[in-house]
Amino acid sequence: MKRNKFLIVTMALVMLLTVACGSGSNDGQAEPGDNSASESAQTDEKKAMTVSMMTSQGKYKETYKKIAEKLKTEENITLEIQVVPDDQYYNLVKTKISMKEVPDIIMHNAPSEYVTVNAQKNMEDLSNEPWVERLSNPNLLKAEDGKIYAMPQESSSFYAAIYYNKKVFEDLGLSEPKTYAEFLSLLETIKSKGDGITPIYMSNKDSWTTQIFVTAALPVLLGDKAEETWEGLLSNKLKWADIPEFKQAMELFQELYVKGYTNKDHVTQTFDNAKAALAEGKAAMVFNGEWTVGDLINKNEMNPDEIGAFVLPFGDQDIIATGAYVQGFMVPKDAKNVEGAKKVLELWSQPDYMNIYFAENPGFPGFTDVDGGDVHPAIKALEDNYIKTNKYVYQLNDPMAAASSIFPDLWTLYVDMAAGSKTPDDVVKAWDKKYEDFMNQIDQPGF
Repeated sequence: MKRNKFLIVTMALVMLLTVACGSGSNDGQAEPGDNSASESAQTDEKKAMTVSMMTSQGKYKETYKKIAEKLKTEENITLEIQVVPDDQYYNLVKTKISMKEVPDIIMHNAPSEYVTVNAQKNMEDLSNEPWVERLSNPNLLKAEDGKIYAMPQESSSFYAAIYYNKKVFEDLGLSEPKTYAEFLSLLETIKSKGDGITPIYMSNKDSWTTQIFVTAALPVLLGDKAEETWEGLLSNKLKWADIPEFKQAMELFQELYVKGYTNKDHVTQTFDNAKAALAEGKAAMVFNGEWTVGDLINKNEMNPDEIGAFVLPFGDQDIIATGAYVQGFMVPKDAKNVEGAKKVLELWSQPDYMNIYFAENPGFPGFTDVDGGDVHPAIKALEDNYIKTNKYVYQLNDPMAAASSIFPDLWTLYVDMAAGSKTPDDVVKAWDKKYEDFMNQIDQPGF
């Protein structure tokens, strides 16, 4: 009975996208003069197989359909892509692993989520796969045991910034702020003169977007104290209540709502809603990662020339928060088709597959021989001005990865705070209790 209930819940949460190409009434027979006859014959010679892959809605790209079609046409591999709502992904991954009912490939951040999935126990060691020697940033992917448990797409990921509609800025005579006070002034100008334009659009139905503000702000505000703060929290020498910058970051976040700089329906809005509002000029800004730009262009058909980006100057610091992780593909040990999954990853790592992805989502590839495409000027400027010049800090989630399994609970507290049902002090108190209980459960040293 429990198993049946689980399957029903899974079906309710997961959208299954099975890309099957080449089927038709001719049963693979070529029409006279069909130049694809030899290709079809080669495909038929390859043993048909199905490989399942699970990803979250925020990570899923329409480009994956093209990659799946290529796998089907050239390799006779049917890739089933399961797309899970973002707010359910963490729990569903853990549930599937615990019940040993896993897909063949799981998409998750690496190495930060190695802890969440207990990679050493539950995931295949990919250290000796053929694609490893072509990695552009192999050390980033290594776990504490020195092994690699995920194949990457990018070499770096997550540039926390304000992505904005240039036309809205130009129409209102606005420019990128250099101090936090200038940022607040900019918001006030849009609110008072923007004729109904939302200054900064929030999508708190997708709580992973809610957390980005504090996740990025805290390490910037901590400055040189960041490393000792993370160490203190991980060893139980510090409580979250002992960190004034944590409360300060939340107060800055809450101020956006109190002063009416956000959309009133933020609790029910998704990240897709946010991008649509920005593309249509109904919103001036969103605060998120660099993937926002590709989505705006590909999904919302926004003019690339109308997209800008700037770093939010927390504490008047010209520093960007970035991620010590990349989007990775992991293969569970309990998968039904482990070898098929590894074959898909090897194929996907190749330039003729990866280039399909980067053609529509330009960026910085995880492989030395892959073309990253034409990176949007706004993203390239963030890379050149901050990443390459070492003017960056790692977001909160990375040094505190030991607690990543319960981060969604913290994000929910942020949503409650944004809705006005909790104060920053309430969040600190509730999170300290949750954090301490969890660290005790996992036998974290010092707890």
